[in-house]
Amino acid sequence: MNYQLNKSMRIISQLPAQALADQQKSPTKTVSKENLLNRCLNHIERIKRIKAIDEEIKEGILEEAWKVYAFLQNFQPLVGENLNPSGSNREISLDALPENSLVEASGPDIYAGGLGYRHVNWDAEYLMAVTGSERHHNPYWNPKEAYPKPVKHFTKEEIEALNCPSG
Repeated sequence: MNYQLNKSMRIISQLPAQALADQQKSPTKTVSKENLLNRCLNHIERIKRIKAIDEEIKEGILEEAWKVYAFLQNFQPLVGENLNPSGSNREISLDALPENSLVEASGPDIYAGGLGYRHVNWDAEYLMAVTGSERHHNPYWNPKEAYPKPVKHFTKEEIEALNCPSG
């Protein structure tokens, strides 16, 4: 068979066991379910791109891979899901740090916006891709047509002359 196919199917077939092992070994008893589903989909896409395999064999293998994906989708961890794919807990209590260690709060630099976000000048040439004189250029714009037209007030006789005679 194909090396890429064997490698992808071996990884896909080990994903349910990895989900169960992560649930047992993790200190928080959580599983990174989204990461496992994404890995499964990536390998399914890799199998679909393989050209050197007969289509009937590929369909059977893809069916097995989709069954694993369905299992992972229906897998309900005991505690919940974890978005950290490594499974380790990266949060550290400040009380656990030594007293002589310096902890700085990281925040955004303060700019003119007031909320820590820098003001973006949308009229800059590199963003608008036009110079200032062409900024409001419209090829169909006619400044002579932009001014309001005079309004003609019709009399009753003129209105009756415009109306079609009903006959």
